[in-house]
Amino acid sequence: MMVMDQAQRLRELMAQNAYAPEPIAEKTTMNARIIAVASGKGGVGKSNFSINLAIQMRKLGKRVVIIDADFGLANVEILLGVAPKHTVVDVLNGTVDMESALTIGPMGCMFLSGGSGMAALAELDDRQILRLTDGFAQLDSLADFILIDTRAGISNTVVNFIRAASDTIVVTTPDPTAIADAYTLIKSVKTTMPDVGMLKLVVNCAVNDAEAQEVFEKLNGVSGRFLEIKLKYLGSIPFDSYLVRAVRKQKPVSIQYPFAESANRYGEICANLLDMEAGKKNSIQNFVMKLIGKFSS
Repeated sequence: MMVMDQAQRLRELMAQNAYAPEPIAEKTTMNARIIAVASGKGGVGKSNFSINLAIQMRKLGKRVVIIDADFGLANVEILLGVAPKHTVVDVLNGTVDMESALTIGPMGCMFLSGGSGMAALAELDDRQILRLTDGFAQLDSLADFILIDTRAGISNTVVNFIRAASDTIVVTTPDPTAIADAYTLIKSVKTTMPDVGMLKLVVNCAVNDAEAQEVFEKLNGVSGRFLEIKLKYLGSIPFDSYLVRAVRKQKPVSIQYPFAESANRYGEICANLLDMEAGKKNSIQNFVMKLIGKFSS
């Protein structure tokens, strides 16, 4: 079936109000800033970064929703030590709306468990697309920031989340394989999105600031030379024994040990991010269509 045929059918269904759970205020633009958090490989602390960034935003009074898009692994709920009653699968099946599917975590930080039902976003039918559209419209009214904790590595779903988001933060470590995989991810994004803007970089588990800066300069250098992409350095997070303890306790270090150096760095990165100009904002329909890979730009 042609892409534009399905897009046209979606517009017609929305115009006919074929699926309308709870009416919400009509919006033509996304007010929430959507940030995709990605990594070239697993084990670099991406989910932990997403959680602690969300906590730091909450400390500044921002409304935050984390979408656990690492389908089937449920990293966010494990790290928070909170068991969700619903997942996005329930939203797609029409069992609950998006707001009801959210789980309230520490400090009022909300998250949506991905379950295992969104692995094939391009295969959603019209009614599921409308439910997803309505769901993101609800999130738009509930959150100032939506953090999408993507799956580690490279896949069409990861790239689609990056394409649809306002901003993207790539998390890596100084490990040579992590750096190489981060570059591969950036290259994949560039191949899929030739006009991609500036990506942001965070270096985790750095021995010191000099090592983190070296990682950034290396990645920024090769990305600029071979891909014509400039990276924005957000900061680094040091290896911290308090962070390890917090993970074992299933508590964010920013709450459990707020005095820890890693918690302080999360706070600095959050401040740097909030000081930057807000990214582009899409209509809700465009966001969802980009997410499921129906539009190429």
